Amino acid sequence: MPSTLSDSQYTTSVQTLVKQIQNNSEKKDSLYELASLYFTSSDANARVLRGCQDNLQSTQEYVKTAPDSKRAAAHNQVKKLQKELNDEKQKQLNKRQHCYKCIASICVNVLKLSEGNSQQQTNTKSAKLLATLFMLSSTEGKNRKQMHQLYKPLYKAVLALRLLDKMLLEKKLSNSYIVARYKPETRFSSVPNKYTQFQLDVAVPVIIAAITQDIGMQHVEIQRLLKGADGSIDEFRVLDKETRIPLLIMNHEQTQDFISNGIGISVYEGQDPDKKLRFEKKQNNRLKFVLGLLSDAVKPSKNSIGNIIKIPQIYSSFVLSTKPDYDFQDLPKVITVLNNSAKHGAICANANLCFVNLVGDFPLGFGVMYVQSQQASDQVPVYSFAIVTRLNPQRHDTPTCRKIADKSMSGTEPKNFRLLPENNLFYAEVQTKLESVPKEILEKTHKVHVNEINDPKLPSYAQGFWNPYRYFSINKHQNLWT
Repeated sequence: MPSTLSDSQYTTSVQTLVKQIQNNSEKKDSLYELASLYFTSSDANARVLRGCQDNLQSTQEYVKTAPDSKRAAAHNQVKKLQKELNDEKQKQLNKRQHCYKCIASICVNVLKLSEGNSQQQTNTKSAKLLATLFMLSSTEGKNRKQMHQLYKPLYKAVLALRLLDKMLLEKKLSNSYIVARYKPETRFSSVPNKYTQFQLDVAVPVIIAAITQDIGMQHVEIQRLLKGADGSIDEFRVLDKETRIPLLIMNHEQTQDFISNGIGISVYEGQDPDKKLRFEKKQNNRLKFVLGLLSDAVKPSKNSIGNIIKIPQIYSSFVLSTKPDYDFQDLPKVITVLNNSAKHGAICANANLCFVNLVGDFPLGFGVMYVQSQQASDQVPVYSFAIVTRLNPQRHDTPTCRKIADKSMSGTEPKNFRLLPENNLFYAEVQTKLESVPKEILEKTHKVHVNEINDPKLPSYAQGFWNPYRYFSINKHQNLWT
């Protein structure tokens, strides 16, 4: 299912998908807004339903002892109350189906943007989506935390899908539900807008679990704890343990409630009772799998499927952090964070190794600077700029990058390359290679890059990395995967 969108259309489609998941609109039709409405009205809906049931039951009891003169009226009242109960059930079912259709649409769009007809095409599309999310989400300014919070669910879902594939390819998964449905030759669909059984039974539940993992935070009581009764408290502040632990427990409980009762399963629309039974069994199996993923992700064991969600959660919370202290140059340290988590048993070591091999040290969309090879004996070394654009680097410290074109590049020079550690200016020891270069040449090199990249805030080589956010905001610069 290769994308036919132009670059500007592609980034627009990504932003549209982000808004499908979480938004602040008058329509209140994003998934997170629907969850908020559910949490606000669920108790009242339950009371209304119980009221209808109690009224019907009491009237039915009355019919048994009603005098003959009032029995006909009582029977009519039973019919009326039965209709009220059925109408209320249908009304609440329609709300659940609206939420179900919303998340089903999100899952389809995630698959369209992140999966192709082969593993190779899927890796390329997922890398493009992850890098796009990273470069679209501002790492600067007062809205940084809000933007990261918006982009994180989708980012995490794509990472979870690719970790799932990685673990299956390396035979690191033993879960019977997943393994029974996995065949490499039928993993991906070659027909546009048609999805394989694996995508429907496994990939879609993984997307749902990843996207909704923190949706319980929309509960009115949690929002009050985070923002205060009048909304004046910073929701992104660092919480003390006494507040954070109960909040996480409440989030998990409310998330499970929303998935079970706010979304539920799809309704069978046919008339065949046998097909209806099989349909509902399959739907309930998928729902059970989603709930199992979320429960196991709270504290995943060695062979737990929860690692598929937990590891991307840790990674995305670091890369798209909502904490007050955020430093772009610290992002490669996320691998150390993951390795320490695996060392202390918080996540599975095998699953973590698969993930580290999947993403490498440098996040997709991270801006790197590198020493170019000398092109002539009389030419001093110069440096240039690139962006990390591919998953599955050959080594975790050797990212596959896209060169940012400059005038010195020939038309036949490859745009994509593997950046070796000995040329990566992120490492301080590599920067010493440029210490002997005359200052005026370095300044001239810097001015050339500033003009070509059109970014007056572009750092010098001494910083060792750069932020492509402003560069990528220009449509013509978004074509990095051709």
